[in-house]
Amino acid sequence: MSKAKQNTFLIGYFSALAVATAGLGYFAWSSSEASTEAGENYQAAKAKLQALQKAPIFPNPENVDAKKKQVSAFTGKVKALEETLRGGQTPLDTEMNNSKFQDKLQKARDAILQEAKDANMKLPETFDLGMGTYLSSFPEPAAVPKLNAWMEGIQFFMTSLISNGVKEVTAISRPELAFEKKIEVKPAEAAPTGKAKVPFKPPVKDKGKKTEAAPVVLLDEKAALERYPFNVTFTTSNRSLNQLMTALAAKGKFFYNIRVLRIENEQKNGAETATPVAVREENDKATNTPFKRDSVFIFGEEKLQVHLGIDLIRFPDPVVAETKK
Repeated sequence: MSKAKQNTFLIGYFSALAVATAGLGYFAWSSSEASTEAGENYQAAKAKLQALQKAPIFPNPENVDAKKKQVSAFTGKVKALEETLRGGQTPLDTEMNNSKFQDKLQKARDAILQEAKDANMKLPETFDLGMGTYLSSFPEPAAVPKLNAWMEGIQFFMTSLISNGVKEVTAISRPELAFEKKIEVKPAEAAPTGKAKVPFKPPVKDKGKKTEAAPVVLLDEKAALERYPFNVTFTTSNRSLNQLMTALAAKGKFFYNIRVLRIENEQKNGAETATPVAVREENDKATNTPFKRDSVFIFGEEKLQVHLGIDLIRFPDPVVAETKK
């Protein structure tokens, strides 16, 4: 009997090595089969996706009905929003001519002058609602409906100033917009004869610069709303200013957007807190009973100089686009 046969350790070692080698071979074959199968599945899925992308859209009845319901619901919400917006503004008076507008402007100016006088509110000597030009001359007929809506918005704002306790208006103005100007039609220029010489431009070499993405196209604001700006400077109290802002924010006939707000306190320095307070008798306006006051207001009773830049917002009538069948 050989020594190898007698050494059971070597026999067991080589036997285990043989089994391990066979196992590794099996796992390698199995992994190769799984990898091949995964590659085939990926290629099949990729081919299916490409086929779906290239295939024409199939509008089955269920999808068509679902899309119609979604479009109908969206259209209903848009119409409801349009009705709400139109309910917050007076419609344009397309029947008004420039003579009637001038007469209406004069009456509105005179009415505010009388209301301000009754409320002891001071107005500028040349108060004209910012439309003094049209008190002496007629506007363009096509501009009258928009000018009328603009004038009504300024008139309502002035009435709000009076009703909320503003004591003095020092300035009121507005810019002239493009629709007020007369459009001059220039004669067409004669077309040049012969072939025009185009200057040579050498091709621009690409220096490896990255192509910038196309800018996002946004809806022009003028298609959604119109702005009619005006500016007012006035003097008032803190409480009166708060009441005015609340009135402008409330739901009413007009939409106002505050573009500029600048407030300057007439009292440049703070109150002296160390000043002794004299006790004095006053009458309570609410109960009409006398009482002794032993305190003073540190701030809140002084006047404020306020400058407001406001946009009267109007929403034009929606444009109905024809759908090609």
